[in-house]
Amino acid sequence: MTNTYTTASLVEADIRASTAFSSSTSPTLTQVNNWILEESAIIDARAGTIFGSTLVSSDYYDYDGCGIFRFPESPLITLTSLEYNVNAMGVEASWITLEEGFNKNYLLYEDEAEVEFISGQDSVHKITPKAGKKKFRATYSYGYSSTPLEVQRLATLGVSKRVMMSLLNSQANTQGGNIQVGTISVTDPSNYGVGWFKSVNAEIDALYNAIGENLKVFRLTRRYD
Repeated sequence: MTNTYTTASLVEADIRASTAFSSSTSPTLTQVNNWILEESAIIDARAGTIFGSTLVSSDYYDYDGCGIFRFPESPLITLTSLEYNVNAMGVEASWITLEEGFNKNYLLYEDEAEVEFISGQDSVHKITPKAGKKKFRATYSYGYSSTPLEVQRLATLGVSKRVMMSLLNSQANTQGGNIQVGTISVTDPSNYGVGWFKSVNAEIDALYNAIGENLKVFRLTRRYD
């Protein structure tokens, strides 16, 4: 699923457009929405995480037996179900549902997307998971239930920059006055010169640092759909 971290209306406000994007403007509303999708995907890739909400249903995972299972994405929003296959490879799977909580089967750390297995005395299934292929089956959602404001601002800036580049390129010979293409009009184009792009790039870099681009963690957890 592709996440979208800003809207066309936020971009319009950011560049102080006099009218809304539509099918008759240049760029069109469709193009702006495509740029929103692209900028959102770029943010996910550079930050190494997902800032929207994504549901994973009944995926299978290997386990190395270390006592901690790490999901490939973080953070977790909810862990609906975590099942363990008690049988060895080559035998038909037998799934049991593990329980969360002290004195149960595991503790869940949502921010780190980690499950720590414990020997719970009050659990229905008093087991310690063993290593093996496709030992876990999980249904969960990860990411963020709502887009963080700094991520929203980052996406808005990225799309605004692309809109202004498109407008400026199409009106390269304009001297003074307004930039206008179709029904999109931007007051005082001199505000969107080299200085504007420099400040936008600086803010974009600062926001990437704020959301932890330099602290991304790549996990090699194997998943089977």
